[in-house]
Amino acid sequence: MLIGHSVSDAFGQIQAVDHAICELLHRSETELIGMSYVAITHPDDVTWNAPLVDKLQASGGPLTIRKRYLRPDASAIWSDVQVSRFGKGLDHGRLVGTINRVDPSAVKLSPEFFWRSAIRKDRDLQLRRTELGDDLFSDYAWLILLQLYIAEAEGICISVSQISGRTRCREQSLTRWLKVLEDKDLIDRFNSSFCAGQLTALGIVKVENLLEGTFEA
Repeated sequence: MLIGHSVSDAFGQIQAVDHAICELLHRSETELIGMSYVAITHPDDVTWNAPLVDKLQASGGPLTIRKRYLRPDASAIWSDVQVSRFGKGLDHGRLVGTINRVDPSAVKLSPEFFWRSAIRKDRDLQLRRTELGDDLFSDYAWLILLQLYIAEAEGICISVSQISGRTRCREQSLTRWLKVLEDKDLIDRFNSSFCAGQLTALGIVKVENLLEGTFEA
């Protein structure tokens, strides 16, 4: 459910906020203006949230972050926040956020859980391929999906050549794999030398379903 929008400076200090967000957070507009988004983010989500926002380049985004906002009584509200950074004019560097409230019953695991699981899964696959060779284990489709998932989680674009280097799949073969994954509605491909594409909503669900059992405390 769409709640509203906020605008922050390049360092994350709130400069403008919709009234609906004030109501959601149980804080007045006067209280929120000048406050850092970190101060109203759940401590467990700050370590995940802040580095992604810091890496968001000018004209970058939107980057979608699932996080918990904190009210003054310490209760938490799950939200999906789409963040973009302005790249031109007087607003250069400023952050604009579009906040959608998430039903807590729909939240199974945190974004950090899935990100760490994806990193671990990719590392394990790379180690297995190094030890046993690509002639036994290639798993290109899954490796490609992991690279796209990790890139999206970190708020960056990944090119065909970068995916090729990380998966050790030749670009000609990689292009064919990307077409197969697109036909299965797992990814959207981009006609860009900088960004190969991104996971569809279905693709994200499928990848996260496979990652759900990989986390180690």
